Amino acid sequence: MPLPLIPIVTALAAGGTIVPHAAGGLIVTSAASGGYVAGTYLSTAAIGSLLAGGLAALGAGTAVITGVASAAIGGAGIFGTTIGATGITGALMSAGLISATPIWVPLAVGGGLISIFAGAYKVYMLRKKIRETPSGNEAQFTEQEAQAIERVIRLAVKHKRFRPEV
Repeated sequence: MPLPLIPIVTALAAGGTIVPHAAGGLIVTSAASGGYVAGTYLSTAAIGSLLAGGLAALGAGTAVITGVASAAIGGAGIFGTTIGATGITGALMSAGLISATPIWVPLAVGGGLISIFAGAYKVYMLRKKIRETPSGNEAQFTEQEAQAIERVIRLAVKHKRFRPEV
């Protein structure tokens, strides 16, 4: 089943938003009229296939970010000394520019990782809801779930992960 991404992307670019449909699934509402935009209905099955690609990309991104962040920042070595120090931290400590890792560095990395894992959990819960929906029925989504799916679509289009003609 092809995903109707061309009309959805066009409607979102014109200022529309994805909202829960009264019959289940999701649909885009127009910014101008406030009504539904024709051809932008996303069924539960379409949302499931959309999230399958989104979660795979999110998982790969998480693995890359955690690996790159820890390798780039590095460690301060044994007990904060330069012995065994690695990455940017080790280089700056060896040069005498810093005596230890600034507190904002681990806080920024930790905050970023928490937000990534929270997003992955939200997508996991959406996929679970879709999986548990009986065949032939449409799942009822909340406003927050609609916003999460809209973010997935906007990010995918922005980073060219989805081709609109699919």
